[in-house]
Amino acid sequence: MKVQAKTIETIDKSIYILLFLFVISLTNSIFLNQIGFFFPLFLILIRYVLNRENIFEKNGLETAFLLFLAAELISAIFSINQAQAFQNFFKRMVLIPIVYIFSGAVTDTEKGKLFFKVYLGAALVTMIIYIIIAYEHFVAQLYSIESKGPSPFQYVMTAGGLMSITTIFLFALLINEKVKITGRLLYLTAFLISAVGLFSSYTRAAWLGAAAGILVVILMKKKWILLLPVLLALIFVMFYFKNESKIVQYKMEEGKLTLQKSFPTSGRATQILNVNNAVIVADHQKGISLFENNLPKETLETPSPAVTVDQWKDNYYVTHLIDTRFVLFKKNDSDKFEKISEFFTPGNTMDLKVRNNILYIADLDSGITIYKDPARLALKIHYRGITRVTNFDCDSTWFVAFAPDKNLITLYEMKDGFRLAAVDSFVNKSPMGFIWVNNNRVFFQSEDEFIQFKISNAKLRKADVQKIKGIFRISFEKEKIYACTVNGTIYAAENDPNRPVTFHEIAKAGFSPTDFKKSGDEFYFSYYKRNRLTSIFDPYHESNIERLDQWRTGLKIFAEHPVFGVGDIDLNKVYSQYKDKFLKENYGHLHNNYFQFLIILGAVGFMIVAFMFGKIFLLNIKIYNAVKEVPFVSSYSLGAAAVFVGFLFSGLGEWNFGDQEIITMIWFTLGLNIAFYKAHLKTAATEK
Repeated sequence: MKVQAKTIETIDKSIYILLFLFVISLTNSIFLNQIGFFFPLFLILIRYVLNRENIFEKNGLETAFLLFLAAELISAIFSINQAQAFQNFFKRMVLIPIVYIFSGAVTDTEKGKLFFKVYLGAALVTMIIYIIIAYEHFVAQLYSIESKGPSPFQYVMTAGGLMSITTIFLFALLINEKVKITGRLLYLTAFLISAVGLFSSYTRAAWLGAAAGILVVILMKKKWILLLPVLLALIFVMFYFKNESKIVQYKMEEGKLTLQKSFPTSGRATQILNVNNAVIVADHQKGISLFENNLPKETLETPSPAVTVDQWKDNYYVTHLIDTRFVLFKKNDSDKFEKISEFFTPGNTMDLKVRNNILYIADLDSGITIYKDPARLALKIHYRGITRVTNFDCDSTWFVAFAPDKNLITLYEMKDGFRLAAVDSFVNKSPMGFIWVNNNRVFFQSEDEFIQFKISNAKLRKADVQKIKGIFRISFEKEKIYACTVNGTIYAAENDPNRPVTFHEIAKAGFSPTDFKKSGDEFYFSYYKRNRLTSIFDPYHESNIERLDQWRTGLKIFAEHPVFGVGDIDLNKVYSQYKDKFLKENYGHLHNNYFQFLIILGAVGFMIVAFMFGKIFLLNIKIYNAVKEVPFVSSYSLGAAAVFVGFLFSGLGEWNFGDQEIITMIWFTLGLNIAFYKAHLKTAATEK
């Protein structure tokens, strides 16, 4: 018996050590987090076998959990991919015990406090590291290029979701805890660090969740006065950071850019084309806009937002739409533009160029397509083997492509404008890059440097490197080369094919342009900005367009599988069967908890999930009402209730239930909340 008692004691200590590993790694390492969960679960089972003591106690959610698992199981039986559906069923099932492990292992309030404080401390350290990396991300101008924060620990959407949870908890502590001024300053500092980290993630679903959670805290505490600064802050953000779109024309005079013209566009200017005395603008939601003498002349509507426009050949113009379709226009004898046709390539278009009256298109997943004649679109050639290309350029002799997934810049020799043969490559591990070809030279802007190559004997010879970041447009002239960065810095250099190009900064535009063109003595910029907060409701925002397409496609799938759904599976394959043909990208999930459950579990499963979420919400409210007079515990319980509401709101724009790190955090916060409640009931019973 002594041996068994000692064994149980060793097991208990091991469980606690591993659970601390679990809470430390909640925001930074899924590998360590799984060790910190599955090993304690295994030890708890051994402990039960040794002394038949069950630490798992009922909490009122058993019916909801069992119904949810039953819905998962039934949908798996009827699934179009049973193997994967059963795999995900098992995954959902084994994570739910997190609730019971923490509600059972945390036997008193002090242990619960310690676990929570360790989690908060580790989360804050993680966020400080994240903020440092985010600053480097900002300096490298990657926010402008990628429109998202960095991903040092996990994908940025996951990072944002985790930080929103920490932010809500810290806000609850700040509002609810009755502490001295030093303690309040500590909570305020921690909250501000968390808020900065959350903002740096640039994830709108996480922002929405944090805002919803913070609002819940304010409402539950009836701190109506706090609604005023929140409302004022929202008004300030919405009206101070105004939406704007314009074309700006400068002239270089005495070494300075002098403003010549500036005129607004009605949409959002993404690319410009100078043709004679006219400016043609890919104006996003407004299609193609034509301006003469700063005044709008004509608007060419497109089926979806236009992101590029280029002159293909003679009077033919081609525009690329956000949904990866292409629209071909022709200027008729009356000087009016008319739509000729729509067409699309096989894959997800990443880049396109018109060179020597030939249209080149790079699809990430299906290769390079070359169109020789806008009047005969059927005449084309497709290179299926040149995939994963995100950026390319070419002239009459050379075609150079950058594929970051393969870490390669590849040089192809080109004959007759379309026959490609790979002749050399260069390894570059930059996650992004822009590339140009000019006069037997290749220029490449990597994440943090500008690299120059000389093409000699069909080989790439590295010629020079400059520590310049963010160049995304280059204009080649006979004697000069001009370059523009994503933050509006203008560089110039002598154009001598026999010497490396050395760029020198000559001016700053003062804004982040979407396009840059040099024509004669004039510099043209297109520019637009949109309020990031209000973009949550912007129907023309790229991410919103993608989500609306996903949800429409999801409803088509639901119409075919209304009762039990398609099963809890990756939707990539089934999505490809129901999406519109011109939509290139397939998605494994629908970026929305509620559409996702409707599709994978059907109407029956959706109602069960709604029931489970409702039960969890009501249990959190019940616990808070029971402990709201208990110091610290009430703050945690308030935060846990708000976190769950934040999770539900974030789920409007993200499949966060299917994100293992997020749902692990939700089950952990729920289990610890139940543990605090049980400890409170024991204390109350003892005092009686």
